[in-house]
Amino acid sequence: MKPAPCRRNNTDSMATVAAARQALILLLKKGTTDLHLHTVCSDGSDTPEQLINRVIAAGLQCFAITDHDNLGAIESARAYLHSLRISDPSKILPDFIAGVELSVDLHGQELHLLAYFPLGGEQLLTTLLDEQLANRKKRNQQMIERLRELGYAIDEQAFKDAGQGATGRLQAALLLIQQGYFTSIQQAFSELLAEGKPGYIPRPRPAITTALERIHQAGGVAVLAHPALYGWCSGQSIVSRTLIENLTHLRQAGLDGVEAYHGEATPQEQQEVAAAGKVLGLMLTAGSDDHGANKDKVLLYDNKKTWPDRQELMVVGALLQQKQQGKTCYFLCRRSDPGKQAGFWELPGGKVQPPESLQEALRRELQEELAVEAHVGALETVVWHDYPDARVILAVLQADFPLDKLTLQVHDHCVMVTAVQALDLPLLPADIVLFESLRDV
Repeated sequence: MKPAPCRRNNTDSMATVAAARQALILLLKKGTTDLHLHTVCSDGSDTPEQLINRVIAAGLQCFAITDHDNLGAIESARAYLHSLRISDPSKILPDFIAGVELSVDLHGQELHLLAYFPLGGEQLLTTLLDEQLANRKKRNQQMIERLRELGYAIDEQAFKDAGQGATGRLQAALLLIQQGYFTSIQQAFSELLAEGKPGYIPRPRPAITTALERIHQAGGVAVLAHPALYGWCSGQSIVSRTLIENLTHLRQAGLDGVEAYHGEATPQEQQEVAAAGKVLGLMLTAGSDDHGANKDKVLLYDNKKTWPDRQELMVVGALLQQKQQGKTCYFLCRRSDPGKQAGFWELPGGKVQPPESLQEALRRELQEELAVEAHVGALETVVWHDYPDARVILAVLQADFPLDKLTLQVHDHCVMVTAVQALDLPLLPADIVLFESLRDV
């Protein structure tokens, strides 16, 4: 038995993770990427070599292989890319990132984490992956027994031979199709193998906090996969509170990024996740979750897909609220400065100027617009809206300041109104979305 790879000490791990984050950011800036791809080493249909040929044909500049719970495809991918460089040194090849997709637990809900190793070192995660694969084997044995009890004759050896790395429900589905029980993978899952169906067997998963720690100890970057699939998104222009709360919790636990642009998410869900991630300071990644022929509704990205799809502008707004005659009222100002926004009502605030925090930006804006020192509190909500010239992401923060000491600089009037009254005013579009949500509170 070969010894387990040594872990880095905490100081080395922190430095390596910081360098890996920066390396990943630089790779993301290079252009079109697809950082969520599967091969035959888990539940994809392509060999590493076949997948790389597809990536090259798609014109991608960077890609990652992220098989479930194993690194079986990584060295084959590196060797094949090396052979392509040797055979044609003039050929421009995409950058490759070693990765893995881990099943983890958050308060009883199964989530998936993508661990990326742009600087290498993925073998330091072997101990955790061995634990994951051992749990898979136990679950698979229980699943085969359950299927037999239900009348589905699954040959145990055929099941073991069906996968090259992390075997599971997909391999069971393929065998069931071969034996004539089902006509498609989707049917096998929807009727038998999906969670809540008769053939489903859960398996132990590490807590997400444990997985985050282990990824960082190995020098990797941890990104939450496809949050839209967890029921956290509203699919609307105002970001779901569930999404904000969960991403905030995970960021505090050490999460580095979120897969905003996922192949199964709607455009609205993608923008919602991206807005939340950007406000919370998380790295935003894109991944199709391509499985080749095993998942025909999700296709590998190509060089025509770029994210974000338009210019984005981060702004902050102050939500000052008071009770007046038993009703909640909000502070609004009317723009008077020349420009397209003149005459419209809005929350006071403005653009975030990096490297400002949201709170720093709002305090500065309130000083510039109202000549007031404000107490800025927690993030209340996030709204995104596509204006003709840019997508605005509005981070709404709780704020408090004296209303009797204001000096209006870019506004000509201010009022305290209920959400219903606000909607009778000519509001800026993003503020309309906000007050429609406040009206329903």
